Amino acid sequence: MTGEAVVRVHRGTAVESEHRVVWAVAGGEEPGPSVFVRSAAKPFQALAGVRRGVPDRLGLRADHLAIACASHGGSEDHVLRVREMLRAADAAEPDLECGPADPRDPAAAGIYRDAGGRPEPVRHNCSGKHAFAIALAKAEGWPVAGYVAADHPVQQTMWVGLAEATGLEPSELPHATDGCGMQTFPVPLARLADAFGRFASGGLGPAGDRLATAMTSHPELVGFDGALDTELMRAHPGLVAKIGAEGVLGIGLPDGRGAALKVLDGAMRGLDTAALLVLEERLGITVGGPLLEAAVVLDSRGEQVGRAEATFAAPA
Repeated sequence: MTGEAVVRVHRGTAVESEHRVVWAVAGGEEPGPSVFVRSAAKPFQALAGVRRGVPDRLGLRADHLAIACASHGGSEDHVLRVREMLRAADAAEPDLECGPADPRDPAAAGIYRDAGGRPEPVRHNCSGKHAFAIALAKAEGWPVAGYVAADHPVQQTMWVGLAEATGLEPSELPHATDGCGMQTFPVPLARLADAFGRFASGGLGPAGDRLATAMTSHPELVGFDGALDTELMRAHPGLVAKIGAEGVLGIGLPDGRGAALKVLDGAMRGLDTAALLVLEERLGITVGGPLLEAAVVLDSRGEQVGRAEATFAAPA
């Protein structure tokens, strides 16, 4: 099943902005529009390394695998795991090819700025994926330099992992470059929903189970406090969630159901509210707590001045 929702952002009593969101749930016949999966692909990109025994060969733990799948916040806890992975692979921070960034978590960014910190690759929200990619290259004896290139063995194996998870042939996934320099691919939205349903329910084998367990056991490492995927996994044991840039979200449930969303204009602020609507109305999952705060519009003094709400769009 696929459909569309509209997120309307109210300031006072008037609508100020609208965001269109396409969504899909697993098992539908319609593939839906193709969307770049961006960081929502990270769990599937990590499959190759786990299947090749990288965690056991290098002594990596579940928390390291969670960071490998993460769009982390750049806090000291997050950076610690990235550095541990690099050391385990006999690599160093200059090997990271994701480019410098500030912490993604606003709280961590404030602390880092106050301490005089400057953008650096290890703070990039994708540095865990990059560190695990370096670990894969080191373990397999492949060159580390250029591991982000489309023709590098690391990217080739990640490409195959995503293709398998989505039920597509690699040739059906054309390459493009992600924000961190690695490869990203457009995937039909319903195939992404199917992939997350399989991921959360054991359909991707022992390696997939290991990664899903790592994410659900360490949701605070996958994102940060208040992040949509982190809070969904905290609130619902067994649920796997992963965001991607430009308004992408994948959700998987232990019973094999899944969902995927994409905000068409790329506005991340439209994602949280639309996700709650799809979860409640299409997957029967009631959401509360910190995630409901995402619908509140605040001014610079922290006072509420508006609210976002999502509704399903009427069929054309």
